[in-house]
Amino acid sequence: MNSRSRHRTMSFTAREKGKARLSLLLLFILLFTAGCATTGGRTVPEVPPEVLEQYLSDKPAPLRGMYAKVLTEGKGNQVLNYLQAGLAAMEIGDYALAESSFDQALLHIESVYANNEEAARARSLWHEEGAKDFKGEPYERAMAYYYRGLLYIRQGDYENARACFKSGILQDAFAEEEQSQCDFALLLFLEGWTSQRLGDSHLAESAYAELEKFRPDFVRPAPDHDTLVLIETGTAPRKIADGVGHAELKYRRGKQIREERVILKRGGETFSAYPMEDIFYQARTRGGRPIDKILEGKAVFLQRGLDIGTALTDTATGVILGSTVLTSHSNSMANVGAAIGAAGGVVTIIAINAKPHADTRYWKNLPDIIHVATLSGTGGEELEPVFTTMDGTQVDLPLIGLTPQSDVEGSRLIWARSRSGIINEIAITRR
Repeated sequence: MNSRSRHRTMSFTAREKGKARLSLLLLFILLFTAGCATTGGRTVPEVPPEVLEQYLSDKPAPLRGMYAKVLTEGKGNQVLNYLQAGLAAMEIGDYALAESSFDQALLHIESVYANNEEAARARSLWHEEGAKDFKGEPYERAMAYYYRGLLYIRQGDYENARACFKSGILQDAFAEEEQSQCDFALLLFLEGWTSQRLGDSHLAESAYAELEKFRPDFVRPAPDHDTLVLIETGTAPRKIADGVGHAELKYRRGKQIREERVILKRGGETFSAYPMEDIFYQARTRGGRPIDKILEGKAVFLQRGLDIGTALTDTATGVILGSTVLTSHSNSMANVGAAIGAAGGVVTIIAINAKPHADTRYWKNLPDIIHVATLSGTGGEELEPVFTTMDGTQVDLPLIGLTPQSDVEGSRLIWARSRSGIINEIAITRR
């Protein structure tokens, strides 16, 4: 098994940092000739057409609109645009561009959210300045490492893949104002899987044992399993502004999601992929604690002992419980709203003037649920995923991806989605 990079650490490696910084320098040179304008309270560059054309000249035609935003929306949305464009590049099979895009995004993220003193100082300054540059919520940062880790798996670099998944676990624990317990089951599973592929049985056992605290019915991969299947369904969690002066940030599940289960057919065999992670649940909680709202950069937790989702062995559990929370919360907010009204308008006016509008920018091409399976003795070509509702009704959606990627050791990665990550028009909500 690959052992050439065992010295690498859990953080973004020096090599990737160097490459990302060089690309960033070239981007700054391109922008140096551009002027600036203020739009929606944020300074954005005025990019000359010839500069934009040069930047897009080596980008795939379907993604040029997404990559154009890296320049035209400026530094404030740069991480967001790299993440979205990088995922789309991964979808169309331009892996070098995807790797470069995620490296750029992670370089910016780690400048604020690495686990060291320098990042802690930057984090403090960043919050004091109002956090206008998008760096993502914990679930978004964790997902950035998830995709970068998959790109390493595709290359057969399981050491760096595992390092990415561990970094994602750290990001899941980085809350706005405090450290939380990591409960990102998908990343724990992938840490165990990569350790298993590396032959590190002790580390695999440790990761799987931690995973079983959150997914006790998950069956560990058999020793001879060599194929990892990851299928993403649904649409991204949404962020909305609510409350007085739209100062409260709240989360909602993606809209019009019908595909809730993934059935895998292979030859005469039929079995369900395991719904390992609910991304909306991750957005909606910190360390398993349900969030009521984010207010002035701090999480306000629900006071009631509600559980909005445990193990996702039944996907509907998360959906139904999540909906229950929102319904109950809506009723609660109605009561709170009545109380505010009774208190008089003066307090409201002061609050509107005092609190900034919530930042509702979010990673739009993330999935809702990620389903996993591990197999042995298959190239994946004969694997047929079928999307269904919870009651088993088939949902007709185009399958995106599914081409098996084999590494030098013969292990395989099969990654597919029910929704395309290519965004033609992105309506960025500005603060």
